[in-house]
Amino acid sequence: APRPPVLNGSLWALAGEPLRVTCGARSHPAPIVTLWRGRRVVAAAVYEPQVTLELPAAAPEDAGPY
Repeated sequence: APRPPVLNGSLWALAGEPLRVTCGARSHPAPIVTLWRGRRVVAAAVYEPQVTLELPAAAPEDAGPY
């Protein structure tokens, strides 16, 4: 049966610095991992164990829950 996601904390970044966020899951069959910001998909991996969001330079408008 599906289990709720486990969150492992908060991330702080300085404006202008590169940022990398990785989310993962394990399942059989392989998962579809999606990273959302509000109602917008910002990264997705189909049948892969993880997805990574990379920002070359974090900006104030990137702040908020994902």
